[in-house]
Amino acid sequence: MERVNMRELALKLGVDRSTVSRALSLDKSHLVGPETRDRVRKAAEEAGYRPNLTAASLRKGRTNTIGILVPDLGNEIFVTVIRHFVNAFAEDRAAAVTPLIAETRDQAGMTRTVLDTFLSRRVDAILSLAASEPDVPDLVAASRDVPVVLAIRKVIGADLPTAVCDDEAGAAMVAEHFAARGYERVCQIQGPTAAPTFVDRARGFSEACRRLGLEEVLPCTVAPTATTGAGRQAAAFVLAEERRPRAVFAHNDALALGLLETIRAQDLSCPADVAVVGFNNTHIAQLLATPLSSVDYPAVPVSVHAARTMQAMIKDHAAPWSSAVFTPRLVVRTSS
Repeated sequence: MERVNMRELALKLGVDRSTVSRALSLDKSHLVGPETRDRVRKAAEEAGYRPNLTAASLRKGRTNTIGILVPDLGNEIFVTVIRHFVNAFAEDRAAAVTPLIAETRDQAGMTRTVLDTFLSRRVDAILSLAASEPDVPDLVAASRDVPVVLAIRKVIGADLPTAVCDDEAGAAMVAEHFAARGYERVCQIQGPTAAPTFVDRARGFSEACRRLGLEEVLPCTVAPTATTGAGRQAAAFVLAEERRPRAVFAHNDALALGLLETIRAQDLSCPADVAVVGFNNTHIAQLLATPLSSVDYPAVPVSVHAARTMQAMIKDHAAPWSSAVFTPRLVVRTSS
């Protein structure tokens, strides 16, 4: 069926083209009388009319799209933050946006490629959940064209609005929990050091261990990726230690899951032989045969702060902004 355009719809209804445009607009429909507005919308629906968003974006200078970089779509916490971020925009129907999501997998050069693609598509702003130190020049360059906001991962050397969890505090909570349980010999399985998130978690845990008098063994156990497979590999190394740690902190729940699988494969018991705590408090953490203790990530406040900051900057690129750090909490379950 041939697509009807706005001019043809206006001729059919005997009204001006601008009247049709306003009646179908989210932010200008109030300028048209209710009776005319309803008549136009009904006719548009019956005719199968769809607005030309490309033409509208050229007129308005906005595409109502947001580019979102994410390192791993298999990680529940990133998906959760994206959902709350988009929902925060949708609270104001006129400001609702369509997210364009790209997965970087923390591959070298991928952030630059994705940023170039987003800018070519004329996104209104960019949200990065995948920032790492090598990305700083590209993120700063992109911020000259459109607002760029960081969430989950912060970076040093980029003066960009950021919404993150207090990862050091969350990791310290784990060490304090181990001390309270009487686990004196402990270990951590760190995420990739290119991500400041994991660097902060490592620092927070180690400093708390020193303060609490805990013995941290194998302090440089770093997984190449923050995945379950990498967790299994790191766990095999940790559990082979002659003086096996009594408790292990995994930097996210995916790594913790790999650790739990390896403990089971070696006929060990959790928490009787090795206690385990993860980070992010994902849904799967609650459903495991041995429910996983985990640091609950403050996804909602992080998402909402990022969304509100971005909304203000889309209206005015030079709008004042502030970064925010939100405190997590430890959820204790059977695994520890």
